[in-house]
Amino acid sequence: MTVLIPQISNEAAEPLLAELAQSSLADAAPSDEFFYSQSIIQPTGGLPIRDALFKQLRESILTVARSNGFPSKRPNSFLHFELEVAKLLAKWKPLWISDGVPSGEALRNDCWTFITIVVLPDIALWRWPSKCIVGASEERSWKVRIVGGSRNTFQRIFRRVLCLDRGLDHPDRWGLIRDLQEDDFSAILERPTLSSNRDVAVSLAEEYIAMKQRLSDRSAKLQTEVYRQATKAIRAYGVVQPLDLMSNDYRKLFIRTSFQRYERDLDSSLSSKLLSQKTKKKGFLADPSPKSRPARKNFFKRIFESD
Repeated sequence: MTVLIPQISNEAAEPLLAELAQSSLADAAPSDEFFYSQSIIQPTGGLPIRDALFKQLRESILTVARSNGFPSKRPNSFLHFELEVAKLLAKWKPLWISDGVPSGEALRNDCWTFITIVVLPDIALWRWPSKCIVGASEERSWKVRIVGGSRNTFQRIFRRVLCLDRGLDHPDRWGLIRDLQEDDFSAILERPTLSSNRDVAVSLAEEYIAMKQRLSDRSAKLQTEVYRQATKAIRAYGVVQPLDLMSNDYRKLFIRTSFQRYERDLDSSLSSKLLSQKTKKKGFLADPSPKSRPARKNFFKRIFESD
């Protein structure tokens, strides 16, 4: 039986957002009843969720938050905290029909608005402090962390589980969520053609990590550029041959080949560009690029032959 989670629309959330933005962590903590008068439950088959399940979720996430400094401290990186939250969300039954299969409620943005504002508002405020708001753009950036959507505090972690969980049988089930960085998650999960199928997302993430290990002695700029160019090629090819219809082995080989091609090409071109910039700073003429070098030699050869 589907467990129905209350929902709060963006319009109904506005007064709560204004109140939360002005609250301290202590004031933001919810009472024992998880209720908001403007929330609704979709009239579909299923039973409304019991407060006991919300309490279970809150207590488990609160325990993880406290082990990471909540409420008095904020860690330099929240990756460990969010890894542990991912494991908890993977086990919280209202989000799943069966293992790896999400419920319809888990895919509703407005349900995550309720979970964030009513059940876990103080944790969200600790993760994304409202005191950082200094203008309209910062206010918008903060609000998307609270209301449901791809950047919501907890929904974005749930999407990592949905797309990057290697499965119960894998010896390192959570390795991708552990090893990827914040920008890496965005690069994969915010592109639907790459994240809408778990097998595709896992294959891509595994190769992304492998590429970063191969290029560990190179700059983050070069690694990012390799990823950007490789995924452009992968997405373009996916228009002709859908990635999710490929066999696992062929898809992995295709993704690996795409990365390695741009590793060779961009490593050479970017190194040449950086060398050119360095020589200019020192007051020397930049070395010609590999493509222009033969033409320069031919030019001097013609001069010497004319003499």
